[in-house]
Amino acid sequence: MSNPSETLRRIAIELASISESALAYCQDPFDIDRFHRIGDIARDVAELTARKPLPDYDRSVASIAGYTTPKVDVRGGVFDDDGRILLVREIADDGRWTLPGGWCDVLETPTGAIEREVAEEAGVRVHAVHLAGIIDRHRWPHVPVYDRHMYKLFFVCDPVEPVDLSFTSDETSEVAWFCVDDLPELSVERVVPGQIRLLHEHWQSPGPAHID
Repeated sequence: MSNPSETLRRIAIELASISESALAYCQDPFDIDRFHRIGDIARDVAELTARKPLPDYDRSVASIAGYTTPKVDVRGGVFDDDGRILLVREIADDGRWTLPGGWCDVLETPTGAIEREVAEEAGVRVHAVHLAGIIDRHRWPHVPVYDRHMYKLFFVCDPVEPVDLSFTSDETSEVAWFCVDDLPELSVERVVPGQIRLLHEHWQSPGPAHID
């Protein structure tokens, strides 16, 4: 891998994963100290490429993190009869636009998560009707890169009530329809144009989910 920053980022992720996974099973007090040290080193390596200072390593948090797996982000594609997609303007991201969505919560199903997120961020109740894609965030041109591994799940969603374009929330300042070929400035931390096209293709012709 030719990019030194990307190499360091991936090393930090793997070291943190080894540390937290080992701490989930380790009983020997000396080994516990060693794995905490690995976690502390992982944090220091991650900060070399981080866009902002990272919190100090916390032994109590690492001790209960459990076996490390990728985080799961869900995003929903809601379309009108003309094939336009519903986007929300993020308050916390300099006014850029994104698909409604966010993290899956513990004890929540993926479909339950995206239906909740669309209601919270776009103000409309929906049914998640089709899984369009399961992707590795790292394989798409998201900026910035994260210090944790993440999978993103994309669902085509059908509204079960009219969309209220006057809706706002603590997270979003505006809701609007956009043509897939004429998108606004996107929050590429959350979504990139190719993922919106992927959702549109599955809305037009449902098929097996794209897995990447």
